[in-house]
Amino acid sequence: MRNILITLLTAFISTLSTAQNMTNAPTSMFGIGELATGDRGQFSGMGGISIALRADNFINSSNPAGLTALPARRYVVDAGVMVSYDSYTELGTTNTSVTGNLNNFGIGCRIIPRWCAALSFTPVSSVGYAITQAEPVQGTNGYINSLYEGQGGLSKISINNGILITPRLSVGVNFSYVSGTVKYTETQGTATEQYSSFKYAVYSDFGLQYHLPIGTDRSLVVGAVYGYSQKLVQDNDLYVYSSSAGEEVDRDWKKVKQYMPQYTGAGVAYNTLRTIISAEYKYVNWSRMGSDRSFIKFRNQHLIKAGMSYAVGNIYKNPVRVMGGIGYQNSYMVISGNNADNYHISAGLGFTIRNTNTLSVGVKYRDQFNVPYNRPHERGFSAYLNISFSERTYRGKLQ
Repeated sequence: MRNILITLLTAFISTLSTAQNMTNAPTSMFGIGELATGDRGQFSGMGGISIALRADNFINSSNPAGLTALPARRYVVDAGVMVSYDSYTELGTTNTSVTGNLNNFGIGCRIIPRWCAALSFTPVSSVGYAITQAEPVQGTNGYINSLYEGQGGLSKISINNGILITPRLSVGVNFSYVSGTVKYTETQGTATEQYSSFKYAVYSDFGLQYHLPIGTDRSLVVGAVYGYSQKLVQDNDLYVYSSSAGEEVDRDWKKVKQYMPQYTGAGVAYNTLRTIISAEYKYVNWSRMGSDRSFIKFRNQHLIKAGMSYAVGNIYKNPVRVMGGIGYQNSYMVISGNNADNYHISAGLGFTIRNTNTLSVGVKYRDQFNVPYNRPHERGFSAYLNISFSERTYRGKLQ
């Protein structure tokens, strides 16, 4: 198991040094890119819910208050990858792409009886597109092909903290560093313009959970999360090159202000030995996000998710957890007055390997409605693989 931990840590460090690219959507050229869906961890088959979830082998970076369920004298590792097959249809033409990357990583333990902490990595957004467009040449009847490309994205590394206030009430806080580089390239004939923007922010968000036992083997968990709006600091460069003229220009360029959005959310989960049923709502405020294109506006988001799981077999000896979930959210981008609505359906299986160690697989189908014919209609399938395991720490470290 220690060899697995070393391998996962190596993959984690390697991923931090590279851009997080998990999309080929044309709309990722706007704003901060295509937002990460939040489907991570062993419960990815439950529709992406997280606010009211807590388990002794689950690093819940979405609501750090859930970390107080971690066991004493053990550290927990939670890591996952994803692969996605997507299609984009516009004006009757369909293009497809396959992307994949590390989806989540976390390692945590109980520091003292009332304080649990973890180190986690999660993607925030991704930019990835390549568009070829024929444009007329002024003064002639000819056309020239222009190539527009983008790559990069934002990722988040966090120190997650959960504190047990009372036996039933937990609070949590994430201290995060959000960063990433996005590059936009425009190539027309022999001329190339490349816009590069390194963005970063120091950011905190908060969580709360109240765990109410109902009888001997049932409980109700109520959770809430909050994150404030934080400006992204940007270091922007413009590089212009013309092979025909043999000229190069490298200078700074001004970019509109961008922000991590403010959000609030609440969720509830009903738990028995075999069943978990959970639902949640999140409101995301994008009103401070600026746009450098007149036809792009940003709209506040409403996210609704629900999911459940059922443990099959002997509940005390290697049960198999069957999961399902649904979700809805509107896009945070309004393009020429049109705002698409997104929905998804997911399913998954969780296999108990040994003790509380879990191998989970999940699949999700995503689609849109209210998409105009002349705008890209995105749909796709995603698959998730996650492993959660724990090992003992030295007894002397924790009392």
